[in-house]
Amino acid sequence: MTHLILLWTLIITIVMSFSTSSFFSLWICLEMNMMMFIPIMNSKTLLSSNSITFYFITQSLASTIFIFFFLLSLINPTLLINNTFMVSAILMKLGAAPFHIWFPEVSEGLKFSSLLVLMTLQKLIPLLILNFMNNFIMLMSLLMSTTVGSLGGWNQNSIRKILAFSSITHIGWMISLIMNAKTWWLMYFFIYSFIITTFIFFVSKMNISFISQISFLNEPLMKISFIMTLLSLGGMPPMLGFLVKLLTIKIIILSMPMILLVIIPSSLLNLFFYMRIMYPFLMKMFHYNQMNFKKKKMLLPILAHCLSLFVLIPLL
Repeated sequence: MTHLILLWTLIITIVMSFSTSSFFSLWICLEMNMMMFIPIMNSKTLLSSNSITFYFITQSLASTIFIFFFLLSLINPTLLINNTFMVSAILMKLGAAPFHIWFPEVSEGLKFSSLLVLMTLQKLIPLLILNFMNNFIMLMSLLMSTTVGSLGGWNQNSIRKILAFSSITHIGWMISLIMNAKTWWLMYFFIYSFIITTFIFFVSKMNISFISQISFLNEPLMKISFIMTLLSLGGMPPMLGFLVKLLTIKIIILSMPMILLVIIPSSLLNLFFYMRIMYPFLMKMFHYNQMNFKKKKMLLPILAHCLSLFVLIPLL
């Protein structure tokens, strides 16, 4: 019950942030948002305690940098370094490269419900603040995030860390939209949130924390569900994740075509390590006559992805 109240308060701070354009008001909403999330992270385990400590230190440091240079910018608005440090602080809060070191480590210690909040709701206010800013650091961060996120997921066995590096990659794509089409990042964010929610719903229901546990899935329907969600997260045609990336490419190519030389190969690398995860059981034949239709809930991710395609295709 307490966590539910905290979650609703967290959502209220996000709604409040969308109703203001003042940096100071956004900073207050951001800090309230962080303070509401910290108790939600607590699962009374050593790993979660370490994650809370690491998260709090990182966020506090980023908040201090942001408010210090914000106040400095009021004294001297023309100083470029103020904007650079403010953007860097927000990128640190997001977990975007090169300020991403804390993100996979904190993710590893969280339960799946808290991880979902960290990867979705906790990103909204920082992305909204970036929407009002523009700096060369953002360009550097989007290039590094797409690259680091793609390479960091290789040789990982933990589902949480794989999702963390995937989130870093998607942050890079959202920053590219912020720099080129100010409001389209919201569409990307909500579609990413839908896909990641579907995936986390699946792995939490099946109690899967490591890649090695996937081979124990005996139900073909579960495997299909898992594969479709994973391919969508990686951006495999014609999944929902691919369509939103295609729309992003169409927007970017009009103003910043050169960055596609980095983010498209990085996206392919990202898809490659997802394919590596699926390879062991893709090679096995499914025995459909043995399917247990009592697991009907596993049809939800498949149906949801199929229906969502009809919503996004007209936008292309």
